[in-house]
Amino acid sequence: MILGITGGIATGKTAVSNILKEMNFEIIDTDIISREVIKLPKIIQSIQNEFGSSVINNGAVDRRLLREVIFNDKEKVKKLNNIMHPTIIEKTKFEINRLQTSKKPVIVVIPLLFETNLEYLVDSILLITADYDKQIERIMKRDNSTKINAENIIAAQMPLGEKIKRSNYVIENNGTYDELKEKVLIFLKTLNYTGVNKWKNL
Repeated sequence: MILGITGGIATGKTAVSNILKEMNFEIIDTDIISREVIKLPKIIQSIQNEFGSSVINNGAVDRRLLREVIFNDKEKVKKLNNIMHPTIIEKTKFEINRLQTSKKPVIVVIPLLFETNLEYLVDSILLITADYDKQIERIMKRDNSTKINAENIIAAQMPLGEKIKRSNYVIENNGTYDELKEKVLIFLKTLNYTGVNKWKNL
C-alpha cells in the first residue's frame, strides 16, 4: 500500500512526518524533492526564461522573490507547475519504486495532492486538518506573516470540505504534539500496523 499524506498549510503535515520518522518509517516528502529540483540547472534556466532574471540570485532561484511574482496569479502558478512538476513526479515515482523494491511501507507527503491531481500516485489518503483560526495563528507565528496574508494563502487552497470528501482518513490537529502522536498511533492501528514497519494491505 502507498499512503499519501496531505493537508492545508499549517495543519501539521511536517509534525506527522516527524512522528512517523521517530518510528523509523522512511518518508518521501515532495516538498523536499521540490527544493532539490529547483536547484537543477535546467529548472533554473527554465524559470529564468519564464519569469525573468529578477527571481534569480547568485545563480539560484530566490524562492521568496518567485513566490512574490506568482502569488495570486493562477496562470503564472500553472506555468511554474509545468516547469517543476514533471521532474518532481519523476523523482517521487523513483523513490516509491525504491521503497517498494525493498518491501518497506511507502508513505508520501504531498501538500497539494488534490490541487495537482496526484491522487493516482497513492492507494489511500490521510488528510491532516486544523481549525481555520489555528491555521492562521500558526502561519503568522511560523512565517512572521500578517493575518491578511495568512488568510489569502488559505483562501487560495482547495476548500477543506472537498479534501475531506476525497480522503480515506482524517486526523484533526488542533492540540499538542503529544496529542497528535497519540492520534497517529491510533491511525496506524487501523492499518494493522505491526510495530516492525509493516502493515497489512487494505
